[in-house]
Amino acid sequence: MPTFSLDSLLAVRFHNARPGLELVAIIDAALPVALITADVLAQDRKRLALLDEFVLRLVNNKVPSEASIAGMLGLPERMVSQTVADHFSADNLTYTLPAPGQPSSTRNLRLTARGEQTAREMAAITPVRVDQPVVYDQLLGKVRPYDRHTVIPRGQSEETDTLMLPAAHAGLVEIGDISAADINALLRERGNTDREVLQVRGISQAKARRVMPAKVLVYADPDRTDIQLGVVVDGELSHHHEIALISLGGAASLGIKVEPAPDRPVLDPDLEKARVALPEVTQQRAEQAALQVGSASPTPVAPAGPELLQDEIRAIGVFEHPELLDEALTQAHRRLLIISPWIKNAIITTEFLGKLESRLARGVPVHIAYGYEENDTRTDQAAVRKLGNLAARYPAKFTFTRLKSTHAKVLVYDDVWVTTSFNWLSFRGDPDRTYRMEEGSLVRNRQVADAQYDRYTDLIDQQRRLTTE
Repeated sequence: MPTFSLDSLLAVRFHNARPGLELVAIIDAALPVALITADVLAQDRKRLALLDEFVLRLVNNKVPSEASIAGMLGLPERMVSQTVADHFSADNLTYTLPAPGQPSSTRNLRLTARGEQTAREMAAITPVRVDQPVVYDQLLGKVRPYDRHTVIPRGQSEETDTLMLPAAHAGLVEIGDISAADINALLRERGNTDREVLQVRGISQAKARRVMPAKVLVYADPDRTDIQLGVVVDGELSHHHEIALISLGGAASLGIKVEPAPDRPVLDPDLEKARVALPEVTQQRAEQAALQVGSASPTPVAPAGPELLQDEIRAIGVFEHPELLDEALTQAHRRLLIISPWIKNAIITTEFLGKLESRLARGVPVHIAYGYEENDTRTDQAAVRKLGNLAARYPAKFTFTRLKSTHAKVLVYDDVWVTTSFNWLSFRGDPDRTYRMEEGSLVRNRQVADAQYDRYTDLIDQQRRLTTE
């Protein structure tokens, strides 16, 4: 059974979250946050309610009757009588003999030994000043129970194809922006009910800008005119963040557009007839993903090496493409070929290059070809240089070729051939955030994969000969 990426699992969980709309894209996003240390006046929560505590303290200070206690507190005597009864049940109070000169029917309250201990404990709990670290969500304008260890420097996100979400509160956080009630609510969300914050006396903010990793889900109607966004924070859809984004302009303000799906490449008639359609594949993957989500431990990845898999011809959806690319980079043992019109830095990362070099070090022949037009501006030249440098280190195993022009988007590894409308090496990193429901076809068959591999390596060889003539 395949191991699913985080995006695929999110797609399975939330693809039906907007009735009538289709989940088109899942975008890596960064939520602006501020790391705050609040100087607060806090105390441990007392195990008794306030009225219970006052009754014990007044009895301890020689206020002996229920009527006297009720008078001092300005409360109905029946309310005090109920509290006194509760303390009798808890063995905190008892009655003592009347004082000299009092009628014999007088009943004076006094503390038991247990009550005296309880009163001392309550008196010992006093407010103290402590530093309370919190994370302030600058989109929501409030503190949130985020784990500070998951917050990363903003610059780290800017180096990748991460969508920076706007900040409704862009300036420095001020003391009036964080209340004691906010922090108490935060502590309760974390399951901490032992401490109560009484007052926020001051705050200090870390100077370095930080962000919280998040995901933005892009939904659209069939006509691609109604675009809605969902925001996943800490693995769950956040309605509050969605509302905040809408108030700041929604998808349009983020430059997010959705276009109709391009036509997928059509297979030969025999293959097309045997192809399992996308709805059936999606249902099968949803069932498999549900097993992974419900598993106590992650499904182990099969070790790289020859593996007997059944032939298959099926559709692949937009969220499966990155998984197949990663599978090729980590598990191909016989051959690897990628053709993509454009190449982006956001794809050719250090991790990508490390995986690719691992294949080369294991003796796997690699072919990568790209190119769309003569004066192409969509390809990042820095990414081209990185791949060129790697090819120079493995001249016998790695051919990296610029084609004169190609519309092909092809992946071949071992006995698998994938043809698609998906841009393998530029599906991230384009400042034009236009999304489509890309669809392709996967054929797992040795004979078909051999034929396609030979076809495209011949094309690459022809182009290389032309450039050297």
